Amino acid sequence: MSRKIDILKGSIVRNILLFTLPIMLQGILQSLYNSADLVIVGNFAENGDAALSAVGATSSIYNVMTALFMGVAVGVDVVTSFNYGRGENEKVKKAIDTAVISAIGLGIFAAILGFFITKPILVIMDTPVADGVLDNATLYLKILMLGIPFSLLFNFCSAIFRTAGETNKPFKYLVLSGLVNVVLNVVFVAGFKWGVAGVAIATVISQILSCILLLIKLMKNEGLFSFKLSNIQFSWRLFGKMVAIGLPAGLQSSAFSLSNMFLQSGVNSFGKDGMAAGTAVNTIEGLMWVTLASFNNATTTFVSQNYGAGKLSRAKASITYSLMMTAGIGLLLGLATFTLGDGIMSIFINGNEAAMEYARQRYSVTFPAYFLAGIMAVLPGAIRGFGSSLPPSIISLVGACGIRIVWVFTVFKAFPTMTMLFLVHPITWVLTIIALVINFVIVYNKAKKEIKNGRE
Repeated sequence: MSRKIDILKGSIVRNILLFTLPIMLQGILQSLYNSADLVIVGNFAENGDAALSAVGATSSIYNVMTALFMGVAVGVDVVTSFNYGRGENEKVKKAIDTAVISAIGLGIFAAILGFFITKPILVIMDTPVADGVLDNATLYLKILMLGIPFSLLFNFCSAIFRTAGETNKPFKYLVLSGLVNVVLNVVFVAGFKWGVAGVAIATVISQILSCILLLIKLMKNEGLFSFKLSNIQFSWRLFGKMVAIGLPAGLQSSAFSLSNMFLQSGVNSFGKDGMAAGTAVNTIEGLMWVTLASFNNATTTFVSQNYGAGKLSRAKASITYSLMMTAGIGLLLGLATFTLGDGIMSIFINGNEAAMEYARQRYSVTFPAYFLAGIMAVLPGAIRGFGSSLPPSIISLVGACGIRIVWVFTVFKAFPTMTMLFLVHPITWVLTIIALVINFVIVYNKAKKEIKNGRE
């Protein structure tokens, strides 16, 4: 595989942009495909509002399940990047083999677990039974669980390609599979009238397609960044490192999703209109999130490789530039979506004024401040690039999950409005950023001292 981007040399800003852009577009396209799912369900499924509510009720549960296991992909990125930076090619090869095998095993486990716990969790979250919302949400989520092994494998392989400085291939395959997903949505929902089941089946098929294409590409590669069935070198030691770094990252991502489950229970209290509004706003926030969080991947890879090579000043500069670009793009996106809020919401909420008002109450407090979420996403990536994964996860667990859960049962209970429910977002973003900056200073000074004194 020819390296398109040299992470250890050249212009940092240019390389970060070249590295990040395909990841950003990949995330945006994935979110747009998901948005297309919602538009098709809302407009072509029988009882469209109820179907839209059913799909929206499942997002936080699915995210909790997948984030926990996909967090290990961060460990894959850090372990392979660090060893590549140090020139330890044998460990890089073992890390790649270990990543592929781990993705398959973890994916199967996650799929089985998720399949059997979906309905009980939906019931606990007070998902409405009326209009078949609970039944449709259960069916939709169970089908999605079947695609988790393929989604995990795609993400693990993507981490390997990122280490090689190649982010174009995962992007291209996602474009193709996403287009297939949209076409199948139309066929299954508008044509066959399969409703939410059709959307879920189309999603799983697209996940299988993108996974197979990327894995085949990895197997066809020659040289260091390749996977060969004839010479698999699984390493429990490297797997342990991936889990040690990646599991806290997964817990952090799960913390956000878990807190969103509690927020979703608050949204559910507003009934079908509130749930439809939440689904619409979630879709736009998802687009902004993947755009800004894409710099997290770049930060982790650039920091870990340069730290492994002993280039601490270059690692620090990578963090600075990533934060500046994230904040700038976040401000532009936040102000634009706030200004065009009602027009954007009308794409998903077709003539439902009650749902529109709920959406307006929510996005008024989240869209303008969303750049803070981007900064909060990049800082943990910087810290993990230095091999420290647990502290930023604990900070996020307390800041994002803990405070939000307490907020739902205290402040929101006293003032039960959609605005008050989501005011907790910017509050926790600010508090978490402050704690992460303190954590980063400690980790950076430790790395600086380590390099100055020489590694063992």
